[in-house]
Formats: sequence, structure tokens, C-alpha cells
Amino acid sequence: MQYSQPELEAILSRARAFCGYPRIMDPELVLNPQSHLHAAKLKDQFGIWEQSENRIYLNVPEILGKLGMQNLEAVCVYQLLHYALAPFDIRTSLRLIASGKLALEEVKDKGRMVTFEEARSIQRLFCDMVNVTYAARNGMMEEMISLYHALDRAKGLRAGKMWKFVLGCFEEIWGCPNALIGKLPNEMREDAKHVSVRFLERPFAASGWEQKMRFLVGYLHKYYDKPEEMDTSRIMDHGIDEMRGRAPEEILRSLAHEMGMQDFKELVGGIGAGSENEALVWYYRDLSRRYEVRFRSVLSEVGEEAPYAPLAWGMADPFEHLDLPYTLYTSGKAVPTLTTKQWEKTRLDVVSKRKTPPDVIIILDASGSMTNPTTDVANAVLAGFVMARSAGNLGAKVGLVVYSDQQRSRVVKPSWEIRNVEEELVTYYGGGTVFPVSELLSLSSIEPHRPKHFCLISDAEITNLAEAAYYLGEALRVHPENSGSVFLVDQEYSEKAEAIRDAGYEIFPVSRGEDLIRIIAGKAQELYG
Repeated sequence: MQYSQPELEAILSRARAFCGYPRIMDPELVLNPQSHLHAAKLKDQFGIWEQSENRIYLNVPEILGKLGMQNLEAVCVYQLLHYALAPFDIRTSLRLIASGKLALEEVKDKGRMVTFEEARSIQRLFCDMVNVTYAARNGMMEEMISLYHALDRAKGLRAGKMWKFVLGCFEEIWGCPNALIGKLPNEMREDAKHVSVRFLERPFAASGWEQKMRFLVGYLHKYYDKPEEMDTSRIMDHGIDEMRGRAPEEILRSLAHEMGMQDFKELVGGIGAGSENEALVWYYRDLSRRYEVRFRSVLSEVGEEAPYAPLAWGMADPFEHLDLPYTLYTSGKAVPTLTTKQWEKTRLDVVSKRKTPPDVIIILDASGSMTNPTTDVANAVLAGFVMARSAGNLGAKVGLVVYSDQQRSRVVKPSWEIRNVEEELVTYYGGGTVFPVSELLSLSSIEPHRPKHFCLISDAEITNLAEAAYYLGEALRVHPENSGSVFLVDQEYSEKAEAIRDAGYEIFPVSRGEDLIRIIAGKAQELYG
């Protein structure tokens, strides 16, 4: 079929306008895929999305040969809507994948394992349903019907249950009976109607997609034997949910607040974003951000001038005294003398804080009496993350000892590389509790000119208590500004901890695990705020 460049450009322009000009580079209409840079990926495909370029490439000869020139605009709209509507971004797609995985576990049958690959296929099909429904309900009904008729002919899918069910759902959702598939088995038609009723409740509101996705899974799983059947029911991939070339932790950030640890670990492993240990570190780091100290309060030196009250600024005043941001914030425009502001200053008698925040040495109990951080959220480990990140944010070094019995302990020397500490904080040993005296002596003697705060997180069930208390006290005497605190996990009082109090340490008994995080965050604020 003959086509002109102006005609192709007009089609692309209309498609972008229909989709609201999504924030993605203009799709490239590839006229000669064999000689294209991405020839291997484009082979036998209607189009691809190249993540490294944030660009769509549409294989025009493939589309025209199998779907027809009349459907090129519908294909463009179909693909662009993935970046304008559903899933829009990778975070939304990951939430939908996780939701689909949970739903599959509730309805799994036929003895097959539930995988994230299967959940990803369902997520992609669901997003297709959202996007083509948006197009159909906004003036492109005939174009979408024509596109799926052409796809049916091109792929020869009519015999498959999955394909029939998808087309039946579209007929019910779009309100066009018999336009796509016609007669269906009674049960399949009823299932399509049920999906339609739930789907049409604010179908384009992203806040409700996870619930709709779970509802869809309850019916969809009956009509396929392999996840690949869902993929063949689609026109092309959007690539938004692919991790290649991206920073996994940034993409997964804040998801720890939305799902449990095991679900988070499964998601990370299922999409190939990282190892189990990396997932644990990301999970605890994500949770700790809510409590960590990020900025140190700025206090004036004795006798320093500080802003006190706003005054009018006139043309005769020094220009450097004009506070233009405050002027625009309060008045919206800068009119000399009338709206412009400067600041009256006063001398404050404030004692400045120590300029160098203390390094922190975290001493974490990983014995059998403590929660295993790899299977359940361990408040002691999360507290360690909060203290470590607070210190690191303010330029302090952080050291670590994770201990259990005499044969097992993990040591990180004081460093500004907080990630090294975080990677070891999730260590768990079990076993007995023998305080790591030699490791404490080693860390306390490193850079003795730098003040240190020793932070012990434990239930204080220490077998060598007398020895531990003595050397903890010795560690405080290395520098006059050294200090220490003990956070008792799940205890209101411990007689053993009193021996450590006598060595010069503050004792913080914590009867509820969730309070440990707030208490240690308060201590971090005291040290670094």
C-alpha cells in the first residue's frame, strides 16, 4: 500500500493530540525496519518501546501488512495511551503486578505455581483494557472495533478461550453486543458481564485499579492455561514495567509502606530487581526514612545578628537588604516601599552547639531472643537504620557490631559509607548472647580524637554482663565527649541493664516494639538535630 510522509505525520499528530501529548518523545514511524538501529527488536513486531531513549518505534510495514493502513492511527493511540493513562509509570505497574500476584495466590488452581511473570502479563492486559476502553468511549469506538477485528485476522486467535473472553469483555464494557465476537458460552458471557459492571465503576481512576485488577483475576484465570496466552492477546508491549537500565531502589521507593516484607522481597526477586539481601536493605531503609533526622537545626553564635521582624524596604536602602522571595510570597508583586520587605535584626545570646556531631557505634544484638529481620519486621534492626541514617545525614561516621555468641560477630569500622552498615544490619545469627568485648575495644580505639556515641540495642540477656559493663564504661573514657545509651527491647525494666547504667549509659526501656523506633529517633534528634 502506498503512503505519503505528510499523511503519516498527520496520523501521528492526531494520535498525540487524542492522548493529550504524553511526556514521551514523538514515536518514530519506521518505514524500513531491516536497516533500522533496532532491526532485531522490530522484527515481526508491530512496534517497540526503547527505554534508554524513552521512545516508541512503530514498524509501519508490519502494521500496514497485517492490520491495514486504516488501523495505523488506532495503533498509535493504543501505544501512546500506555504513557498517558495506564499504567503511566513503572510505580503504578509494580503496584498492579503485586496486586495481581496476591489475587492469583487466592484463586490459584490447576496445580500451577503463581509467578510474577504471570501477574505481569495480567497487569499488561488490564492496562490494555483501560486504554482501549478510554479510546472507545471518547470517540474512537469504530476504530477500536476495526483494530481488534484486524488483530483477530492477523493472529488467528478466535479459537482460543482467552481471546474470546477478552473480546466478550470489550463487547460488554463498550456496550456493543456482537460487534467483536458474537455468540459465547453462557458462563463466559456472564463472566464478561460481571467484569464489565465492576470495570465501569470509574474505570480511568488509578486509585481503583488495584481492586479492579484483583476482581479481573478472579475470572481471567479460568480462561488460560499459560500466561503467554494473555501476551498474544495484546498488540505490543509498552515496556514501562521493565527494570533494565533503571535504578531499582529508586523505583521501589516508598513501596515498603504499602506491602509486607515478604511481598516486597517477592516483588524484588520476581521482577529481577535484586537479591534477597538487597531487598531487605531497601525495605528497612525505606521504612526508616519516616523517622531519620535529615537536617541539623541552625543555631546562631553568641552575639550574632538574626532576622527579627519585617520592615518596609525603600529605594534608599541597600539593595542587598531586600528580601525579594519574602516580598513576592506576602504581596505577589514588588512595589518599592509599598510591598518590598527587608528584615530588622537583633543580637541573640545563644550558645552554639558542638560543630562536629559525634560518630555513632551501633551494637546490635542478633541472638536467638531477638526477632529475625529476614522473616519479620525487626524493630531493633529498623531502629539501627534510623540511628545510622540520622548520623550519616549529618556527616558523622557510623560503625557497627552485630553479635550473638563468641564465635559469630559482624564488624564495620566507623565510616561515612552508611550503605556498608545497612547491608550488615540485616544480619541474624540466633544462638546465645555473648557481648563482643574485643570488637568494642577495637572500635572505640579508632580515631580517639573524634567523639563517639555508643548505641546498644539489646534485650540485655548478656551472659558476660560484668565484663560487658566494665568495657562499655572504658569506651566512654576514651574521649571526654563520648556518650552511650542502651535501648532495652521488649522490656520495662532489666536488673542486668542497671549494671550498664552504672557504667555511665542512659537506659531506655521499651515495652512495646513499635515504641523503640520513636524513642531511638528522639535520641537521634537529640544527638544530631
